[in-house]
Amino acid sequence: MINKPIATGTHDFKEIIESNSLYIDKTLFIKELIDDTSKVLCFPRPRRFGKTLNMSMLDYYFNLDYKDNTLFNGLKIMEQGDKYLREMNKYPVISLSLKELKKETYQEFIDKYKTLMSELYKKYKFILDNPDINSDFYNKIIKMEEESQLADALSYLVRDLSKYYGLQVIVLLDEYDAPILYGYEKGYYDEIITFIKQLFVTTFKDNNNLRKGVITGISRISKENLFSDANNIEVYNITDSMYSTYFGFTEQEVDILLQEYSLSPKGVEEWYDGYLFGDEKIYNPWSILKFLKNPKHILQSYWVKTGGVGLLKNLIYNAKDKTNLLTEFEDILDKGYKEHVNIDLNMDLKNLEGDPNTVWTLFLLTGYLTPTTSVGDGENVTLRIPNLEVKKNLLEMATSWFKDDFNGNTMVNYLTSEEINIFKDKLEKMVLETFSYLDVPNNYESEAFYHAFVMGLLRVDNTYYEVTSNRESGYGRYDVILKPKVNDIPAYIIEFKLVRDDSNFEKTIEKAFEQIEEMKYDVSLKDYDKVIKMAIAFKGKKLKLETR
Repeated sequence: MINKPIATGTHDFKEIIESNSLYIDKTLFIKELIDDTSKVLCFPRPRRFGKTLNMSMLDYYFNLDYKDNTLFNGLKIMEQGDKYLREMNKYPVISLSLKELKKETYQEFIDKYKTLMSELYKKYKFILDNPDINSDFYNKIIKMEEESQLADALSYLVRDLSKYYGLQVIVLLDEYDAPILYGYEKGYYDEIITFIKQLFVTTFKDNNNLRKGVITGISRISKENLFSDANNIEVYNITDSMYSTYFGFTEQEVDILLQEYSLSPKGVEEWYDGYLFGDEKIYNPWSILKFLKNPKHILQSYWVKTGGVGLLKNLIYNAKDKTNLLTEFEDILDKGYKEHVNIDLNMDLKNLEGDPNTVWTLFLLTGYLTPTTSVGDGENVTLRIPNLEVKKNLLEMATSWFKDDFNGNTMVNYLTSEEINIFKDKLEKMVLETFSYLDVPNNYESEAFYHAFVMGLLRVDNTYYEVTSNRESGYGRYDVILKPKVNDIPAYIIEFKLVRDDSNFEKTIEKAFEQIEEMKYDVSLKDYDKVIKMAIAFKGKKLKLETR
C-alpha cells in the first residue's frame, strides 16, 4: 500500500484534494451548518486544530466562483441528498482571516486592515458595473483613503455583492480574535475591541443580505459586547457536544490512520490525545500529521513548536508577586490537574491579571488544559494537562522563568566560561529545591521531562549558541547539541540517561559517553576547535553530571 502524501504546509482544501494528499473527511460539517438555523456561528478552538482548513472547505463548497467543481466527489457530503447538493456553489462568499493583523500599535493594525480591505475590494471591483453601487466609497477603500467608516467596510461589501448577484452572501471570518489578544498584550485593547465590535455589529447583526456567517478563533470574548450586541451569533465552544468531531481527529479516525500506515498505537495516545471536546475524545491533528510525516515516526513535540504561548507565559510569571498564579501553575505541573475551576467562557480579558478562573479558562481554550469530564454549567470543573506533548511545553515555559533567579547570569553563561561545576550545582539546586513536579515516573517519560527542562534553561537569553535537539548526526540522533555563534567558546554534546536503580549512576554515565562515541554525534561539530561531551544521568530528583 502506498501512503498518501501529508500536506502540513497548506490549509487550502483544493490544494490538498487535487494533490491527492491525506484528508480526513470532515465534510459532514457542511451538512450540520446547513441544518443549523443559526444565522451566524462561532467556533472557538485551539490553534492548529483544523479551523482554517474547514473554512477553506466551506468556501469551495458554497462559493459560486467554484461552480461545477469536483473537489467533493467521493466525500461524505455528496451522499446526503439533494437538500444539501442544491446549496453547493450557490452563493457569493467573502472569506478573510485576521490572523496577520497582529501589530505592535493600534495605528499599525488600522493600516494593515486598510490593506486587507483594499485587496478584498479589488477582488470584487467588477461589481461597480452596477450603477447602484457607491463607487466613490468603493474606490476610497481600494486606495486606502477611508478610515472613519473602515470598520463598516465589510458590511458594505456584503450589501453590494448581494445587490450585484441578487443573492444573500456567506461570510467566513477566520481567526477573528488574533488582533484582539495581541492588542491586549501590546496595550491597545480598548481600541481594538471598539473596532472589532463595530465590525461585528454592522456585518452580522440583523443583516438581511447575509445568508450565513461562520467565525473562528481561539477564545470567545463576549463580556465586551462583541457577541451580545451582535446577538444572533451562536457560539459552539469546545465544551459543547455539537460540532465536537469537526475540529481535531477522533479516536476512530486516528486508529484508522495508524492502521493504514502500519504503525503501532503505542505512545501515540499518551503524546497527542487527551482532549475532551464536549463528550468526544480528540487527538491533536497537527501533531498526528507531523508524526505520520516524520520518516521515522518519532514521538516528540510538534504542536508546541507552532507558537502561541507568549500571552500565557506573561500572565503567569508577571503576576507572581501579585497573585498565587505561579504557585497554582507549579501545582498543576506537579499533579497534572487543577480542581475547582469555574470556567468563564464569556471571558473579559481585563480580568486576566486578577482572576485565576479567567486565566485557567484561557489555558483551556488554547489547548494547554482540558476538562476531565463534561463541564455542565462550568462550575467546579477539574482541568488537566491533556498529554505528554503539552506537559513538556509547560515545563519548558516554567524553566524559562529561572532567568530572574541567576542575578543576571544564565545557565548558558556557565557553559561558555566552562564553569561546569557551577552549572551542575545550579541544576541540582533547581531540581531538588524548586520544582517538586520533577518527580516523574521511572520510565521513558522522565528522560523527556529532563530533556525539556534543560532545553528550557539553555534557551533563556541565549545569544551564544544555536541549541538543537533530537536531530540526526553520525549514526543516530543526539539529545542536545550547542553550536557556538561566537568565537573562543566550546561546543557541547549533551546526552541524558535514565538510571534504573540508585547503584547504577556511574554505569549509566559511562553508557552515555559510549553512546556519544559509538554513534559519532560529534560529526556535526567537526569544524569547532573544542567540543565538550556532557552526560547527565538521573533518577527522579537525583542526578549526576560529568563532562569529557
